[in-house]
Amino acid sequence: MQLSQVFVSFLLLVLPVSPVQGEPIPARDISPRAAPLVDYNAAKGDDPKKLGTLNLEKAKGDKPKGNTKDLYIKLDKDWKGTPAAHFHHKKGDRRAEYHALHGKTKSGTTYFITYKFALEELPTGLIIFQWKEYGGNNDKDMGANIPLTLEIRKNQLAFTHTFKWKESRKVQWAQDIKTRTEYKVGMEILAKADGGHAKLWLNGKPITFDTTKSTTLTGNMFPHQSDPKFGIYGGQDVEVNSYVYQVQIGTSKNDVDQSYFGN
Repeated sequence: MQLSQVFVSFLLLVLPVSPVQGEPIPARDISPRAAPLVDYNAAKGDDPKKLGTLNLEKAKGDKPKGNTKDLYIKLDKDWKGTPAAHFHHKKGDRRAEYHALHGKTKSGTTYFITYKFALEELPTGLIIFQWKEYGGNNDKDMGANIPLTLEIRKNQLAFTHTFKWKESRKVQWAQDIKTRTEYKVGMEILAKADGGHAKLWLNGKPITFDTTKSTTLTGNMFPHQSDPKFGIYGGQDVEVNSYVYQVQIGTSKNDVDQSYFGN
């Protein structure tokens, strides 16, 4: 082999190969990702305290500061042996919830929420998620007490919106659900009083609201200070057990588990 051929072969081995002119360079996903504001995963052994501030209530106004025998939220296992945060109240008790982002939500911010849960009981009136108002829910400001909920109504999972103070919660969408069945809910909430919106996904599929005939629900989603709450509120007529496997909250869809949004 001639010296010139050897030299050319050496160059081909050590020099980087440039793409052919006109050939597209494979794109890389460079979307910014931030740590979720809330990131709870029972499969990793997370303590439910990662969800926020504990809210327990027996009879109205009777609020234990910690878990009791019959009213608690603890890392446990569901009926299959799968790790989960176990939310429990006996018949007659009102609430076992975690208040996430306590006082930290901000007007004008869009929040992306993932929530995986299963229920042992389906009593009508049981609220398993609240977008709860703290401040503008009064006669003067006329903000709704609970602008958004996920709740049980006649064995259905319902998404409700309350438009203003003293109005009842209005069902925007509902679907039959079953006990001992895992459900994955994704939510997008634009926290604004004027021009706010909400979007909902169930098991990775976008929901079309019955009221708007679209995937977007607009309204006052942030009267003054609205925060997310997860757990069980209501359903006092029976013992209630809810199992929560994962909760995430971010300010970009990229911050949280994409499978909740069908990606």
